[in-house]
Amino acid sequence: MNPLRHKFLPISFLVSCLGLIFSAYNIVSVFIHEDTCLFNSCSIFSNFNFMGFSLWWVSAIFFALILIFSLFGFALAIRLITAWALLADLGLLFVMINTTMCVKCIGAGILLACSYYAVRYENRRPCDPYPKTLLLNSWLILLIALLGAGYAAILEGFPIKQGAKTTTNIFFSPSCSACIQLVKKEYNNPNIAWYPVEEDENDVWYILYMDKQLQAGDNLLQALEKAKNAKPEEQLTILDAFSFEYFSMQYKLWKNSSIVKRRTNTIPYIEVFGTSKDLLGNEKQNTTIQVQDTKTVESLLGTDTALCGESIPCE
Repeated sequence: MNPLRHKFLPISFLVSCLGLIFSAYNIVSVFIHEDTCLFNSCSIFSNFNFMGFSLWWVSAIFFALILIFSLFGFALAIRLITAWALLADLGLLFVMINTTMCVKCIGAGILLACSYYAVRYENRRPCDPYPKTLLLNSWLILLIALLGAGYAAILEGFPIKQGAKTTTNIFFSPSCSACIQLVKKEYNNPNIAWYPVEEDENDVWYILYMDKQLQAGDNLLQALEKAKNAKPEEQLTILDAFSFEYFSMQYKLWKNSSIVKRRTNTIPYIEVFGTSKDLLGNEKQNTTIQVQDTKTVESLLGTDTALCGESIPCE
């Protein structure tokens, strides 16, 4: 019989205290509007929640449970819930590898991994002084991969609609009034690829609804208008939040949003032949662009840009 079973677990208790303090700090920082993230792009995770609750509340409850179980020596319960939590964090690490690095999420993950290992160390067998687990090793491999990937600048997003001959990429949100006006003007342009991003926490539901309407044969404007009129976030059940379709769309939005966050602070974000243009900016763009479709560029950039290719020779 393990002599440490059903006895106070001091290391687990200490780690859970640190995790609870860290979670509480991030909960409070939201109310005082303090941005503690090192990278602008990591703010794409700020709207993500679990059944309407911030993940920091979930984290605080989790570490509070670990703290209570550590006091009474419930090692088996700690082993089970930390294992499931670490498995979920593997998924988050994979998402961050393919989108962007969230320093606060990494910090919480490290504390979680410490809790997972601490209870195994304190409840170890005498012949196994340093417990080894496949789950923890897998987590470490993904963490190293994330740190190695670093702050990659080039990512490929997921368009919700793409023409046969794409010359322009537009990142838009169904909650953005300027984006809606741009969709109304250019929704039928075959040279534009439309990349949805999240501006509001309900955007994922609107974009899911739009995707279904596009697959049903609607054009982009029709899909957007039906989504806004249907208010799909009010017609969903709790089970919808656990569907593969939801998580797949959320992953795509995170990836698209990370691209925008790396390059600008406003949407719609427009790229024409790799040259970015902020639709809301007032500055003129003097860059000479070699174009194949002058109508597309004129409609998006205005007439101030000198265009070459037809009447103007390219240098």
